[in-house]
Amino acid sequence: MGQGATASSLTAINGAIFIDDTGAHTGAFMAIQAVGGAAAVINNSGTTSNIDDFDATITIDSGQTIYGRFASITLSSGKVIAYKR
Repeated sequence: MGQGATASSLTAINGAIFIDDTGAHTGAFMAIQAVGGAAAVINNSGTTSNIDDFDATITIDSGQTIYGRFASITLSSGKVIAYKR
């Protein structure tokens, strides 16, 4: 991926999806941001990423973002915006 493509991804030019349920959501995602005023709990058993040792549920506060390559995202609770790669 060239520098222009990387810059475009970081500005969300590829779009995003809003997730507010506990179902599995698949795609090519590069970041997850908690929204809605409450923390979001990311379920490790339903989430596939390139984060080493992602073997625990991760809680991110509203407004916080985690980065990585995510092929599927499952929440235990909360609301997030998942940014596409």
